[in-house]
Amino acid sequence: MLNLIAGLVTPDAGEIRIETVGNKTPHIGYVWQDYRASLLPWFSVGENISFPLMLANISNKRRKALAEQALSGFVTDIGVEDPVYRLSGGQQQLVCLLRSSIADPDILLLDEPLSALDQPTRWTMAFHIERSWMERRIPALFVSHDIDEAVMLADQILLMGRNGGQIVDILENTLHRPRSAKMLTSSEHIRCRDQVIQFLFEQGAIRDRHSQTNRLISRTT
Repeated sequence: MLNLIAGLVTPDAGEIRIETVGNKTPHIGYVWQDYRASLLPWFSVGENISFPLMLANISNKRRKALAEQALSGFVTDIGVEDPVYRLSGGQQQLVCLLRSSIADPDILLLDEPLSALDQPTRWTMAFHIERSWMERRIPALFVSHDIDEAVMLADQILLMGRNGGQIVDILENTLHRPRSAKMLTSSEHIRCRDQVIQFLFEQGAIRDRHSQTNRLISRTT
């Protein structure tokens, strides 16, 4: 779905429309699941963040200033001149996130960008993503296999069928923003989380030992 929206895959039928001001060609920001492979190791942190601006022929001085401004919004010891290959995984993901949004895209696509992180770093980055979104208000489509992550970040949760390719249900998330770690135990978070888990059971995506035993008995009988 992300590749279809990004224009990397041509749909077999129909079309995908992204509304833009003045009907200009859509500018799409994409955070890949394999974030390390999407960075340019011979570029500095600032050069990686501002790479879309370089493609737009923005001056080097302006690109560096905008990269520094983007980094200043986060509590981090990363410098724009630092080699990107020396950063930790979480720091590299932050660079990818800032790169994807620095040119104010019309839509932001995120493909499981936090899947490789430990839980504390994962939550820290999730709140970074929300903060960046609240500042820029760029429409975002975030793919995640983590239920708590989806509930914490989303306004709407699109539940897809087990075999993919079809949106079966859409859950509305009414948690107010900004979100916080305390919301993980709130009644609204738990209610929405339970709905997702129930959906996965109904789709047969979750199979506990008891249900598997029943199926075996049925087939044997």
